[in-house]
Amino acid sequence: MLTENQEKYLLKIPTNKIVRIIPFDPNVVEIVNGIKDQISRAGINLEVKFIGAAALGISGQGDIDLYIFCPKRDFQVYLPNFELIFGKKVEGIGSIKWKFDRGGHEIEMYLTDPTTPSMQDQLKVFEILNNNSKLLEEYETIKSSANGKTFREYMKIKYEFYNKIIN
Repeated sequence: MLTENQEKYLLKIPTNKIVRIIPFDPNVVEIVNGIKDQISRAGINLEVKFIGAAALGISGQGDIDLYIFCPKRDFQVYLPNFELIFGKKVEGIGSIKWKFDRGGHEIEMYLTDPTTPSMQDQLKVFEILNNNSKLLEEYETIKSSANGKTFREYMKIKYEFYNKIIN
């Protein structure tokens, strides 16, 4: 069972986008630490949370998901510094997003309010998987089985799994 917001998001995904699942690359830790260092050297004192398949050390799309926690009312305070370091944002609905490559990995970085329900759900899913090896193994199997499927199918499968483990 999917939520209304999940259903809406799925409808926005192009039907021809295909998922490619690749093995975990341990070099992502060094890449993440480098990005965190850049943020810290810029004098930005916000929590940077590394979540997703790469943070869990499992197969995935090879991307790196970073979330910088900041109350939404303060986004504009930090935006100029982030744009100096990472360039112009690429989009932002409820959060501010950057996309760039490092070390052969696509980075998706968000300036986001950690108190939003969607972020709280993402953190809950991450913590559950990080602390339950059986569920983590099941999740990696689900992700691997989606290799070659459309991104819409992939996200639907993931959402169904997330909703199952949260509830």
